[in-house]
Amino acid sequence: MIEYSIILQNSFGVLMLIILKQLVILYIFIILGWVLGKVNPKQVDHTGILSFLLVNLLLPCKVFTTFAKNFTVSYITQSYKTILVSTALLLFIVIISKLCAHSITKNEYERKVYRYSLTLSNYAYMGYALCESLFGESGLTDLILFCIPFAFYTYTFGYAMLTGKGSIAKKLINPLTISIFLGIAVGLSGLKLPDMVTTVLSNSSACVAPISMLLTGLTLSAFPLKSLVTDIKAYILVAIRLLGLPLLVFGLCKILSLDSVIMPATLMACMPCGLNSIVF
Repeated sequence: MIEYSIILQNSFGVLMLIILKQLVILYIFIILGWVLGKVNPKQVDHTGILSFLLVNLLLPCKVFTTFAKNFTVSYITQSYKTILVSTALLLFIVIISKLCAHSITKNEYERKVYRYSLTLSNYAYMGYALCESLFGESGLTDLILFCIPFAFYTYTFGYAMLTGKGSIAKKLINPLTISIFLGIAVGLSGLKLPDMVTTVLSNSSACVAPISMLLTGLTLSAFPLKSLVTDIKAYILVAIRLLGLPLLVFGLCKILSLDSVIMPATLMACMPCGLNSIVF
Protein backbone atom coordinates (compact mmCIF):
# COMPACT_ATOMS: atom_id res chain seq x y z
CA MET A 1 0.00 0.00 0.00
CA ILE A 2 1.30 3.45 -0.92
CA GLU A 3 2.40 5.90 1.79
CA TYR A 4 0.10 8.66 0.58
CA SER A 5 1.08 11.12 3.32
CA ILE A 6 4.71 11.09 2.17
CA ILE A 7 3.67 11.76 -1.43
CA LEU A 8 1.46 14.67 -0.41
CA GLN A 9 4.09 16.24 1.84
CA ASN A 10 6.87 16.04 -0.71
CA SER A 11 5.09 17.22 -3.85
CA PHE A 12 1.80 18.93 -2.98
CA GLY A 13 2.17 21.61 -5.67
CA VAL A 14 2.99 19.07 -8.36
CA LEU A 15 0.07 16.93 -7.21
CA MET A 16 -2.36 19.83 -7.56
CA LEU A 17 -1.12 20.52 -11.11
CA ILE A 18 -1.59 16.86 -12.06
CA ILE A 19 -5.11 16.85 -10.59
CA LEU A 20 -6.04 20.04 -12.44
CA LYS A 21 -4.62 18.74 -15.73
CA GLN A 22 -6.47 15.42 -15.43
CA LEU A 23 -9.76 17.12 -14.53
CA VAL A 24 -9.45 19.49 -17.48
CA ILE A 25 -8.91 16.52 -19.80
CA LEU A 26 -11.97 14.72 -18.42
CA TYR A 27 -14.17 17.81 -18.71
CA ILE A 28 -13.00 18.41 -22.28
CA PHE A 29 -14.49 15.01 -23.15
CA ILE A 30 -17.75 15.97 -21.38
CA ILE A 31 -17.92 19.21 -23.39
CA LEU A 32 -17.18 17.33 -26.62
CA GLY A 33 -20.02 14.90 -25.86
CA TRP A 34 -22.38 17.81 -25.13
CA VAL A 35 -21.43 19.57 -28.38
CA LEU A 36 -21.86 16.39 -30.44
CA GLY A 37 -25.25 15.83 -28.83
CA LYS A 38 -26.37 19.36 -29.69
CA VAL A 39 -25.08 19.09 -33.28
CA ASN A 40 -26.92 15.81 -33.88
CA PRO A 41 -29.61 15.30 -31.19
CA LYS A 42 -30.80 12.03 -32.75
CA GLN A 43 -27.52 10.37 -31.76
CA VAL A 44 -28.38 10.79 -28.08
CA ASP A 45 -30.92 8.00 -28.52
CA HIS A 46 -28.01 5.59 -29.10
CA THR A 47 -26.16 6.29 -25.85
CA GLY A 48 -27.42 2.95 -24.53
CA ILE A 49 -24.73 1.28 -26.63
CA LEU A 50 -22.01 3.23 -24.82
CA SER A 51 -23.59 2.39 -21.46
CA PHE A 52 -23.68 -1.29 -22.38
CA LEU A 53 -20.01 -1.28 -23.38
CA LEU A 54 -18.93 0.55 -20.22
CA VAL A 55 -20.78 -1.73 -17.82
CA ASN A 56 -20.18 -5.05 -19.54
CA LEU A 57 -16.75 -4.73 -21.15
CA LEU A 58 -14.56 -1.67 -20.61
CA LEU A 59 -14.80 -1.13 -16.83
CA PRO A 60 -14.56 -4.89 -16.04
CA CYS A 61 -11.41 -5.04 -18.20
CA LYS A 62 -9.84 -2.20 -16.20
CA VAL A 63 -10.70 -3.76 -12.85
CA PHE A 64 -9.51 -7.22 -13.89
CA THR A 65 -6.23 -5.88 -15.29
CA THR A 66 -5.44 -3.87 -12.15
CA PHE A 67 -6.10 -6.73 -9.75
CA ALA A 68 -4.34 -9.31 -11.93
CA LYS A 69 -1.17 -7.20 -11.85
CA ASN A 70 -1.19 -5.97 -8.24
CA PHE A 71 -3.24 -8.29 -6.01
CA THR A 72 -0.61 -10.45 -4.32
CA VAL A 73 -0.23 -12.19 -0.97
CA SER A 74 2.01 -9.39 0.31
CA TYR A 75 -0.61 -6.84 -0.74
CA ILE A 76 -3.30 -8.69 1.25
CA THR A 77 -1.18 -8.68 4.41
CA GLN A 78 -0.85 -4.90 4.15
CA SER A 79 -4.46 -4.13 3.18
CA TYR A 80 -6.71 -6.73 4.81
CA LYS A 81 -8.44 -4.12 7.03
CA THR A 82 -9.45 -1.98 4.06
CA ILE A 83 -12.71 -3.82 3.28
CA LEU A 84 -13.87 -3.62 6.91
CA VAL A 85 -13.25 0.14 7.04
CA SER A 86 -14.90 0.63 3.64
CA THR A 87 -18.01 -1.35 4.62
CA ALA A 88 -18.40 0.65 7.83
CA LEU A 89 -18.01 3.89 5.88
CA LEU A 90 -20.59 2.77 3.31
CA LEU A 91 -23.19 2.11 6.02
CA PHE A 92 -22.48 5.52 7.55
CA ILE A 93 -22.82 7.32 4.19
CA VAL A 94 -26.07 5.44 3.41
CA ILE A 95 -27.61 6.81 6.61
CA ILE A 96 -26.34 10.35 6.02
CA SER A 97 -27.51 10.29 2.39
CA LYS A 98 -31.02 9.18 3.33
CA LEU A 99 -31.34 11.99 5.87
CA CYS A 100 -30.05 14.58 3.40
CA ALA A 101 -32.27 13.39 0.54
CA HIS A 102 -35.38 13.59 2.72
CA SER A 103 -34.50 17.14 3.72
CA ILE A 104 -33.92 18.32 0.12
CA THR A 105 -37.15 17.12 -1.54
CA LYS A 106 -40.52 15.54 -0.81
CA ASN A 107 -40.79 13.82 -4.20
CA GLU A 108 -40.21 10.10 -3.64
CA TYR A 109 -38.47 9.42 -6.96
CA GLU A 110 -36.21 12.47 -6.55
CA ARG A 111 -35.35 11.25 -3.07
CA LYS A 112 -34.18 7.93 -4.52
CA VAL A 113 -32.02 9.67 -7.13
CA TYR A 114 -30.55 12.01 -4.50
CA ARG A 115 -29.90 9.14 -2.11
CA TYR A 116 -28.09 7.26 -4.87
CA SER A 117 -26.11 10.32 -5.92
CA LEU A 118 -25.00 11.08 -2.36
CA THR A 119 -24.20 7.48 -1.44
CA LEU A 120 -22.33 6.52 -4.61
CA SER A 121 -19.88 8.87 -6.27
CA ASN A 122 -18.26 8.58 -9.69
CA TYR A 123 -15.38 6.67 -8.09
CA ALA A 124 -15.08 4.32 -11.06
CA TYR A 125 -15.46 6.10 -14.40
CA MET A 126 -13.79 9.33 -13.23
CA GLY A 127 -12.12 8.32 -9.96
CA TYR A 128 -10.12 5.42 -11.38
CA ALA A 129 -8.67 7.59 -14.15
CA LEU A 130 -7.75 10.39 -11.72
CA CYS A 131 -6.27 8.01 -9.15
CA GLU A 132 -4.15 6.16 -11.71
CA SER A 133 -2.74 9.44 -13.04
CA LEU A 134 -1.80 10.51 -9.48
CA PHE A 135 -0.59 7.31 -7.85
CA GLY A 136 -0.13 4.77 -10.65
CA GLU A 137 -1.44 1.21 -10.70
CA SER A 138 -0.65 0.61 -7.02
CA GLY A 139 -2.80 3.54 -5.98
CA LEU A 140 -5.54 2.41 -8.35
CA THR A 141 -5.47 -1.05 -6.75
CA ASP A 142 -5.97 0.55 -3.33
CA LEU A 143 -8.95 2.54 -4.60
CA ILE A 144 -10.61 -0.41 -6.33
CA LEU A 145 -10.13 -2.59 -3.24
CA PHE A 146 -11.57 0.13 -1.01
CA CYS A 147 -14.58 0.55 -3.31
CA ILE A 148 -15.52 -3.16 -3.52
CA PRO A 149 -18.38 -2.77 -0.96
CA PHE A 150 -19.57 0.29 -2.89
CA ALA A 151 -19.47 -1.73 -6.14
CA PHE A 152 -21.69 -4.44 -4.65
CA TYR A 153 -24.07 -1.80 -3.29
CA THR A 154 -24.16 -0.12 -6.72
CA TYR A 155 -25.35 -3.23 -8.54
CA THR A 156 -27.80 -4.39 -5.86
CA PHE A 157 -29.56 -1.79 -3.73
CA GLY A 158 -28.39 1.06 -5.97
CA TYR A 159 -29.75 -0.56 -9.12
CA ALA A 160 -33.07 -1.36 -7.45
CA MET A 161 -33.27 2.19 -6.06
CA LEU A 162 -32.94 3.79 -9.50
CA THR A 163 -34.89 1.34 -11.65
CA GLY A 164 -37.42 -0.15 -9.24
CA LYS A 165 -36.93 -3.57 -10.81
CA GLY A 166 -34.80 -6.66 -10.68
CA SER A 167 -33.84 -9.10 -7.94
CA ILE A 168 -31.11 -7.73 -5.69
CA ALA A 169 -29.57 -11.18 -5.25
CA LYS A 170 -29.34 -11.79 -9.00
CA LYS A 171 -27.59 -8.44 -9.53
CA LEU A 172 -24.70 -9.61 -7.32
CA ILE A 173 -23.47 -11.59 -10.32
CA ASN A 174 -22.48 -9.04 -12.93
CA PRO A 175 -19.45 -8.32 -15.15
CA LEU A 176 -17.85 -6.00 -12.59
CA THR A 177 -18.02 -8.37 -9.61
CA ILE A 178 -16.91 -11.26 -11.81
CA SER A 179 -13.92 -9.23 -13.02
CA ILE A 180 -12.98 -8.44 -9.39
CA PHE A 181 -12.82 -12.09 -8.36
CA LEU A 182 -11.16 -13.25 -11.58
CA GLY A 183 -8.54 -10.51 -11.21
CA ILE A 184 -7.91 -11.52 -7.59
CA ALA A 185 -7.53 -15.17 -8.61
CA VAL A 186 -5.06 -14.37 -11.39
CA GLY A 187 -3.12 -11.97 -9.15
CA LEU A 188 -2.75 -14.48 -6.32
CA SER A 189 -1.84 -17.34 -8.65
CA GLY A 190 0.83 -15.32 -10.45
CA LEU A 191 -0.52 -16.56 -13.78
CA LYS A 192 1.00 -14.75 -16.75
CA LEU A 193 -1.53 -13.97 -19.46
CA PRO A 194 -0.63 -14.11 -23.17
CA ASP A 195 0.59 -10.82 -24.63
CA MET A 196 -2.36 -10.67 -27.03
CA VAL A 197 -4.82 -10.91 -24.13
CA THR A 198 -3.04 -8.25 -22.06
CA THR A 199 -3.02 -5.92 -25.07
CA VAL A 200 -6.79 -6.30 -25.54
CA LEU A 201 -7.37 -5.71 -21.83
CA SER A 202 -5.07 -2.69 -21.77
CA ASN A 203 -6.66 -1.07 -24.82
CA SER A 204 -10.14 -1.66 -23.43
CA SER A 205 -9.14 -0.20 -20.05
CA ALA A 206 -7.84 2.97 -21.67
CA CYS A 207 -11.30 3.67 -23.13
CA VAL A 208 -13.14 3.86 -19.80
CA ALA A 209 -12.55 7.52 -18.93
CA PRO A 210 -13.03 9.06 -22.42
CA ILE A 211 -16.17 7.10 -23.27
CA SER A 212 -17.78 7.61 -19.85
CA MET A 213 -17.20 11.37 -20.05
CA LEU A 214 -18.50 11.53 -23.64
CA LEU A 215 -21.58 9.61 -22.47
CA THR A 216 -22.11 12.18 -19.71
CA GLY A 217 -21.90 15.06 -22.18
CA LEU A 218 -24.21 13.38 -24.68
CA THR A 219 -26.81 12.72 -21.99
CA LEU A 220 -26.66 16.28 -20.66
CA SER A 221 -27.12 17.65 -24.19
CA ALA A 222 -30.67 16.25 -24.20
CA PHE A 223 -31.71 18.72 -21.49
CA PRO A 224 -32.21 22.49 -21.89
CA LEU A 225 -29.18 24.27 -20.45
CA LYS A 226 -31.40 26.55 -18.38
CA SER A 227 -32.99 23.62 -16.57
CA LEU A 228 -29.53 22.32 -15.61
CA VAL A 229 -28.31 25.55 -14.03
CA THR A 230 -31.43 26.96 -12.37
CA ASP A 231 -32.51 24.09 -10.09
CA ILE A 232 -31.53 25.15 -6.56
CA LYS A 233 -31.87 21.56 -5.30
CA ALA A 234 -29.11 20.49 -7.68
CA TYR A 235 -26.73 23.03 -6.11
CA ILE A 236 -27.59 21.76 -2.63
CA LEU A 237 -26.93 18.19 -3.75
CA VAL A 238 -23.60 19.14 -5.34
CA ALA A 239 -22.51 21.08 -2.23
CA ILE A 240 -23.13 18.04 -0.04
CA ARG A 241 -21.58 15.66 -2.56
CA LEU A 242 -18.41 17.65 -3.33
CA LEU A 243 -17.82 19.50 -0.06
CA GLY A 244 -19.76 18.06 2.86
CA LEU A 245 -19.10 14.35 2.40
CA PRO A 246 -15.40 14.61 1.47
CA LEU A 247 -14.70 16.80 4.52
CA LEU A 248 -16.69 14.44 6.73
CA VAL A 249 -14.86 11.34 5.43
CA PHE A 250 -11.45 13.02 5.67
CA GLY A 251 -12.20 14.18 9.22
CA LEU A 252 -13.31 10.71 10.34
CA CYS A 253 -10.18 9.10 8.89
CA LYS A 254 -8.02 11.65 10.71
CA ILE A 255 -9.85 11.29 14.04
CA LEU A 256 -9.73 7.47 13.85
CA SER A 257 -6.09 7.46 12.64
CA LEU A 258 -6.96 5.55 9.47
CA ASP A 259 -3.96 6.86 7.55
CA SER A 260 -3.70 3.76 5.37
CA VAL A 261 -7.09 4.42 3.75
CA ILE A 262 -7.34 8.18 4.01
CA MET A 263 -6.46 8.81 0.36
CA PRO A 264 -8.71 6.19 -1.35
CA ALA A 265 -11.55 7.06 1.06
CA THR A 266 -11.28 10.80 0.47
CA LEU A 267 -10.78 10.42 -3.29
CA MET A 268 -13.87 8.22 -3.48
CA ALA A 269 -15.90 10.71 -1.45
CA CYS A 270 -14.92 13.82 -3.40
CA MET A 271 -15.88 12.50 -6.83
CA PRO A 272 -19.04 13.91 -8.51
CA CYS A 273 -22.39 12.10 -8.53
CA GLY A 274 -22.21 8.56 -9.85
CA LEU A 275 -22.54 8.11 -13.62
CA ASN A 276 -24.71 5.02 -13.14
CA SER A 277 -27.68 7.29 -12.58
CA ILE A 278 -27.27 7.84 -16.35
CA VAL A 279 -26.03 4.37 -17.28
CA PHE A 280 -28.82 2.45 -15.50
